[in-house]
This record gives sequence, structure tokens and C-alpha cells, in this order.
Amino acid sequence: MSLRDYITRYIEKEFGEVRYEIWKYNGAGEKAEILERFEGREQEVSPKCDPDRAQYYVKKGANHTELHFYYSGKRGIVLCILEKLEAVDESVMEHLYYSLYSTILEEYLSTKKQEQKTIIESMHSISSSLNLNHVLKQIISHALNVIPAADAGYLMLYDSEKQKLIPKAPVGFNDEIYRFETKVGESITGKVFEDGKSRLYNSHDELIAAMNSFNVLSENFTNIIRSSGFVEGAICVPVSIDDKRIGVMIIHQWKMKKHLGEEDITLLEAFARQAAIAIENAQYHSGTIKRLQQITDLSAQLKKKNNQFQKRQEVHDTLIMLSLQNKGIHVLVNGLQKMMDMDFVFFNGLENEFYSPREDDLVNFSVFEIKTLCKERRRGFYVMTDNEESYYLYPIYNGQIFVGCLIVSLHRSISEFDQITLEQGGTVLALELVNRQTTTKIYHRRVYEQFYKLLACDEKDQLIQYGKELNLDINGYWVVAVLEISKEKIDFQYLDIYVHQLASRISRELGDQVKLVYGFYNKINLLLSPSNTEEVYELKAHLNQIRIQEENKDAALFRGGISNVYQGLEYISKSYDEANKIITYLNNYNSLEVILYEDIGMNRLFLNQPTEDIEQFIQDTLSPLSTENSRHKELENTLFTYMETNRSPGKTAKVLHIHINTFYQRLQTIEQLLQVDLNNSQDALKVQLACHLKKSQLTLQES
Repeated sequence: MSLRDYITRYIEKEFGEVRYEIWKYNGAGEKAEILERFEGREQEVSPKCDPDRAQYYVKKGANHTELHFYYSGKRGIVLCILEKLEAVDESVMEHLYYSLYSTILEEYLSTKKQEQKTIIESMHSISSSLNLNHVLKQIISHALNVIPAADAGYLMLYDSEKQKLIPKAPVGFNDEIYRFETKVGESITGKVFEDGKSRLYNSHDELIAAMNSFNVLSENFTNIIRSSGFVEGAICVPVSIDDKRIGVMIIHQWKMKKHLGEEDITLLEAFARQAAIAIENAQYHSGTIKRLQQITDLSAQLKKKNNQFQKRQEVHDTLIMLSLQNKGIHVLVNGLQKMMDMDFVFFNGLENEFYSPREDDLVNFSVFEIKTLCKERRRGFYVMTDNEESYYLYPIYNGQIFVGCLIVSLHRSISEFDQITLEQGGTVLALELVNRQTTTKIYHRRVYEQFYKLLACDEKDQLIQYGKELNLDINGYWVVAVLEISKEKIDFQYLDIYVHQLASRISRELGDQVKLVYGFYNKINLLLSPSNTEEVYELKAHLNQIRIQEENKDAALFRGGISNVYQGLEYISKSYDEANKIITYLNNYNSLEVILYEDIGMNRLFLNQPTEDIEQFIQDTLSPLSTENSRHKELENTLFTYMETNRSPGKTAKVLHIHINTFYQRLQTIEQLLQVDLNNSQDALKVQLACHLKKSQLTLQES
């Protein structure tokens, strides 16, 4: 006879053929659940349970009688007889108390068998792999199976270098969880790791209070809140190997399904101990893998279990193979086109160029638009243009640096495989761009060494020999240009990219004139060979045009100096000095333009003079005319015009449209204010020099 049949017969013996229901109560805070019911009852009303009242008691209703029985852990059984009983004998209550307890034990045993089976199956699944990342993901997935009431969870492993707990393999969290790195003793996870004591929480307020009591950093508090939903329960247990703790495991309950209890802690602790062994095994194995082939072989075994990973690996292998062919970005872009079978364009952010597998593709975005759209985005996003064309943009970053973007024209939705292809393609393209940038740096370094070796040649024979090695015309026309990127409005993370982009553009647009070009820190040095001395003016105009265009698209701001043109390579050192003197001159006046050495005229005499001294000289000489008084401004303008007309009274009066007598009156006032005699050659030279220097300052500032 089964236990259920025995209880049924006993109820019929004691109470007759009555209708009844049996309810199960799982503990404090839970609602009773029906186990057995009398068919035909229209409405089931869950009994209110009070385990603290007594081990068993009778509760009478208007048309029913509830027999309550409670056991360890506040679990209970409620026998609801759908008739009103006058009294229930104590011996009957006691007999039912022990008989019904058997149903709890039977269910408890069944639950434990299922938990044991789940743990065994979970540990078998976890230990079947030695890939650390796979093991971590499996651990959390199976931990949620072990505690069915949980909705999400993650591991935190201790990083001895950072001296922090680092999140691993989150389930149910967004990427913000990876920013949640806690110190030992900080927050719940850090505290459990510190003292090895598991902790359980059954309300949101209790959880938040515990985090604050364990001194969670505000940044980490924000990260964990952003990464998850509203949490109503959590269990955090240590993950240890023997006596050594390697991390913690935490599971979350978004919405209260059941109160988490000590049994859940015990179960999760047992699972964590087994999981620690699997983690240790995987870590040992991962430490021994040194070569890509071993990783590929291990990935091949995992492909059978995970179709998504298989696709990801296939895309990765194909792109790596294309990358190893070293045929450039076009080959990689064409490979992506074949895999995705969608129209797209790749934007190379290092060189501000667009690549398309099809030559007839039009780019519907400007360089500025692409950089603006991707500035704060790390994931793919959708864009609708003014003509209602849809695009999917996938930004590509190297660390914090934006290096490019894949622009997909949407004629169908982005599939999971497309997403995998874009992710893997973005990674490989980022690597390709970084390699190109590194190669460019190496090239610039080599050109830098060649250029300085050329400057260091003291003897003409040595210069001739080295010039031939570099294929430079010894007797040709030569000019040196130095461009300096302003430090004021620049993101230093992008400095190398700005230099690379600007050097590439100048080299491309100036063509054969450029014989050597290299970037160093915030400067670009160019050695050019014009066909005649007049081409230097075209060079100045071209570089200023580039400067204005770069400024208009909010790119790098730069100033530049171009030396005189000399015939013969032996003047290269002199040319280099002249170009750098111009940069010094422009810096002194905070001017952003490109000028020739001849443009600074007699100002070259003052290049080595401190700016403060020059300004003091101007102040000492012209200060009486520099006030805001309108009369003095008129006198200052008269003096400047007088000096510019080579001290000709007639020409000055004509330019200013005043009578000659008016001019003489003004000149007399000027001499009185400045305390000079302009007929005295020394006074005249001092005033003329001060006027020239001030005029130069104003011109550069206006530029």
C-alpha cells in the first residue's frame, strides 16, 4: 500500500467520506501550494500558514476545517477538510502529524535526488572541457540549474596583479558588469572572498544595505546597478581550492520566486567546491597552451557542441588567413563581402579613406559624420539617412582609439552570422590597421635617421655619397618644410594618427616633389625638390589650403615654416635651420599659418630674442600712444602710416586724407608724447623698429 493510499484510508476512517485538500507549505514568506484536491471544487483558497503558532493545530472556518502541521525549516502540510468539524481528537492530530510528515520527507528525498543528479550532470559537463572561458560559462549556467529559483549570476576570480576580483562569465547581465571590479573586503563579493563566509539576502533593501556596509565604491555601485535588473534576492559563496580562495560565485533572483534558505547556501557551496576543481584544472591546462595550433585543435572539439562558436571560428580563421597573406585591407574587405553577401563600405579611420568591394559604390557619409556618429559608440548601431536609406554601422576600436567603421547597406536584417562576421572582421581589421600604423612608425623612424645622417654630413664627398644612396639629386633645388601640430586643441591619444594622416595626405598631394617625409611627436619634416625657385610659392599656397581644410573639418591644427630654396644638397642643414626658426617665430606670436623664411623679413634678427623683451621694447617706446583714448589711436595710426611711407609727409597726408598742416601738428604731438626727435637718426630708428615689430605682431594675430 502506498503512503498516499494509507493517508486516504485513515482520513475516511476518522472523518468519513469527506471531501478534502492537501496543501504544502515550503517555509517562511512562501504561499501554500496544493498537492491534492477534491475534484469539482470551483475555487481554491490558499490557507494562511502560521508555523510559529504550534507544531499542529486546528483552524475552523465557516464551512471547512484546516488541520495545520509544521516541521523543521517551517515547512508544513495543511489538511483542509471541506466540512466544519466540531472537534478533532488529539491522537488523530498526532497520528496525522507523523503520517503527513512522510509526504514531506518523500518530496524532500525526491528533491535531493534531483539536486544530486543535477550536480553530477553539471560537474560532468563542466569537467569535460579544459578551456577556461568555456568552463566559466558552464559553471554559471549549471549553477542556475542547481538553484532553479535564481535568474542570473557570475563568477569573480581574484587577479593577483590588479589585487581585485574580476567578473567572469556573467549570465543575465549586460557588459557593464565587466567594470565591476572589487577590492578584497569591498562590497558583498569582496567581503565573502575576504572571510570565506557565505551570505544570503532575501530583499532588495537588505542587499543594498549590505553593499554599503561593506564600503562599495560609488563607481562600482553604479556599474553593478547598470549591469542588472531589480534584484530581490542573492546568494554569494566563496570558491576555494583546499584552503586557498580563488574567487566567489554569486547568483541573483530578479523577482522573488521563493525565499532562499540555508539549504540553498549549502547546495551552492557544494557546487562551488566542485567548480573550483574544474577551474583549477582549466587554468593549469590554459597555462600550458602556447601555440595557436593547440588552441585551434581544442576549438575544433568544441565546435561540435556550440554552433555559434563554430561559425565564429570559421569567420576568424578565414580572416586570419587573408590577413596572413599580407595583401592589404582590400583583400580583407573583399573577403568580408563574400562571407556576408551584403553591400558595405569600410572606413579606414587612420588614413580617412573609404574602401568598397565594388568600385561603383557611393559613400553616403562624410569623414566628419562617421567620426561624430562613432565617437561615443562601441557597439553596432542603425542609421537612417535623409533619403530614408538604412545602414548598420559597426565601430572598430583599438583600446580607446577609434580606428575605423564598417558601414553596411541594409537590404535585409542583420543575422546572427552577420553579427559574428562583423565582430571578427572588425577585430582583424583593427589588427591590420594597428600593424600598418606600426609599420608607418618604423618607416618614419628610418627616414628620420636617414635625414639626420644627411644633416650630419660634414664633408661634401660624404654628402655626395650618401645623397646617391638615397637617390637624391646633389645639384638640384632643395627646400625643407617643417609642420608643427598645435598642442592646444588636440587629443594626445590621437596625436600619432593625426601625424600619420597629415603626412600621408601631404605626401600624396605633393607627389614627386617630396623626397623624404617623416613624423616625429607633433612635427612633420619634409625634404622637397622643386623644379625651380618659383615653385616654393605654390608649395606655400598648397600647404595653407590643406591647413584651412583640416581646420574646417575639426581635424589637426598646424603651423608651418618653409625655408629658402637652395641649389645643391649641401645647403640642406641651413634649410632645416630656417624652417625651424619660422616655427619658433610663429610660436612666439601664437600664429597658425604656413609662411616662407623670406616672409619674416627683418624679424629673423629677433628670433632668438625672448618674446617678453620684444614686447617690453614696444611698450617702452610706444606706450603713450597705446591707450584707449581715441585721439591717441589716431596719432598711433598717423605714426604707423608715416613710417610705412618712408617718412614722407606728403604721402602720409594723402593716405590719411588730411591737410599737410594737420599732419605736421600731429607729428609734433607724437614727438612730445614719445619724447623723441624724429629728425634724430637714433630716435627715428628706435621708433621705426618699434612700429615694425608691433605691426608684425598684429598681422600674425589677425592671421
